[in-house]
Amino acid sequence: MVKRKENNFDTLARLIKEEGEDIRIELGGKIDGVDKGLSALEKKMDEGFTAVNRRLDTIIQVQLDEHGHRLKKLETAVFSGK
Repeated sequence: MVKRKENNFDTLARLIKEEGEDIRIELGGKIDGVDKGLSALEKKMDEGFTAVNRRLDTIIQVQLDEHGHRLKKLETAVFSGK
């Protein structure tokens, strides 16, 4: 196989390719670390929002129950003629 002489464009393309591979290798480990950090943060946020949602559900349910009792009293008063 005859190897042709590399021209300036070929040299530039090869250097860009090599540099790109070096950058991908270097950033690969950093990106994995960032992904793990984001996953941990996402899990903490999900847990936090779940706790907030449970607390809100409890508060809202208590208020709904109170309103339900008031409505029942009004209903009883109206229909009993008082």
